[in-house]
Amino acid sequence: MILSRVGLKINKIHIWLFLGLILLNLAFFAINLNDFFLSDDFDWIYSTKTSQYSLLDYFSANYFGEQGVGGSYRPMFNLIFSLAYNLFGLNPLGYHLINLIFHIGVCFLIYLLTLTLFENYKEKNKVAILAALFFAILPNHSEAIIWIAAVGDPLAAFFYLLSFYLYILFRKKEKFYFLVISILSFIIAILTKELAITLPLLILVWELYEGISKNNFFLREIITRVIGYFAILLFYLLARYWAIGLFFGYYAEETFRINLTEIFKMLVALLTNLFFYGDLRILLTDYFMANKLFFILLLILIVSLILLVLRKYKFKLAFLLDFYIILILPVLPLAFGHFTNEGERYNYLPSVVFCILLSLLIWQIKKDKFLRNLAIIGLLVYFSVSLINKNYTWHLAGQLTEKVIKQDFHQVINLNEQNKTLLFISLPDNLEGAQVFRNAVDLAIRLYYPNYQFEGKTLQVYLYLTRQNMHQKILYWGSYPTGGWLAETFDQGNWVTGLPTKYKDNYVFELWGYDYDNYTSSQIRFYLQNEYLQLLEQDRLDILIFNKGQLKKLNK
Repeated sequence: MILSRVGLKINKIHIWLFLGLILLNLAFFAINLNDFFLSDDFDWIYSTKTSQYSLLDYFSANYFGEQGVGGSYRPMFNLIFSLAYNLFGLNPLGYHLINLIFHIGVCFLIYLLTLTLFENYKEKNKVAILAALFFAILPNHSEAIIWIAAVGDPLAAFFYLLSFYLYILFRKKEKFYFLVISILSFIIAILTKELAITLPLLILVWELYEGISKNNFFLREIITRVIGYFAILLFYLLARYWAIGLFFGYYAEETFRINLTEIFKMLVALLTNLFFYGDLRILLTDYFMANKLFFILLLILIVSLILLVLRKYKFKLAFLLDFYIILILPVLPLAFGHFTNEGERYNYLPSVVFCILLSLLIWQIKKDKFLRNLAIIGLLVYFSVSLINKNYTWHLAGQLTEKVIKQDFHQVINLNEQNKTLLFISLPDNLEGAQVFRNAVDLAIRLYYPNYQFEGKTLQVYLYLTRQNMHQKILYWGSYPTGGWLAETFDQGNWVTGLPTKYKDNYVFELWGYDYDNYTSSQIRFYLQNEYLQLLEQDRLDILIFNKGQLKKLNK
């Protein structure tokens, strides 16, 4: 085989494990493979469809083709969406398969990487297989795998791990083509998502541990080996600055603001999300934020126990802990959702280390095979049940967006009445963390009704849905005495999310009873003025709301 000729050993275990990972992932994600598009998906697809730029233009601009105006520098995103759109059009199946294929690749790379890192330990095969299985079904991966717009996470993770794995092979086998492919993989990774900028640091740390553990520590040689990766990183940062005007920062912020409280909260969320999901993760994050000293002491205790139990691995264990720290560095300034699972994709790559460590801990139970097998089965069942539950939530979110766009819209709107202004308010933001209509509803309409001409505006006022309320009448809309409307939630709960106020020339909204910790409220005060008020009176403006599981017109 070709792979054998270039120095990669292919054996039956590799083949059977790879086939097993394919079947396992297909089994767990089959329900989501044809899920409809969500939120940012429409944005990316519409931009791809209507773009006047060539793919080369995106290497010198942000993902909208704009140069020097901020945003994100991710040309591989544009490339992958261009490829997907030209192959699959508006068929979501192909897009989902791309995400899943790269996820399967990441699972297999974890197996190969673990084998390589622990090649001198007799339990390496068992540890590597179990680590790959854990990663395949870890529940905090639903967002990264199912949400089409999150393709950058499995894509960047795949090339990040591939680059690191091939660099290790290059160092062990001294075959130059491993280094070439490693460098190419690193370039693809950083052009996909900014989190890949930590790879040169990871390689440097690995070299340091290898040198110390083998009593072969020559700093000058180590620096010589890794300097090429740092040079590529520097060139990337310069190219990023030339393209979007920023060395750092990302699509939502011009710069990373160093807020120690928010960074600590993100650290807590990342760690708790490795093993706890949904409401329990949110509850634990809030509790640990209120009891920071207890969390720090608990973390010290857990790390100490890991060091004690896995003490025979010495430098390997120390490297894994540093590996995790390096992986979370780019995402610490970001944030999980305050009251949902949104943002779990930030834990996709860091959870690689968690799965390896968890597998190592399990295989330390040597004297009692029954207890070890019970632990393995218990964890696999716990992860599986949680993953199935979360995947079903994303499936429901896809069904909801499909119903709103392909069924409700043409029932509510007369498509023959052209050039109207459509104002969207109180659309579903998310369903228990699964994206729905955070944005781009107008672009979704343009994609599916290309002959319908309209002006669209989405107000930044949304609904947080659960499985229990998604088909209920969440808001009671009524006229306000001084004009406009007032909407109240059915149970006075904070199901409305968004900005607290917005004063524009043509409309004004205020969220009353606002909770600044969670960005939610229980009431919407809303009215039109100037041009929008005139358009409404002339029946040239329709206000569209979401209620009782469907898109509706707001009565005048």
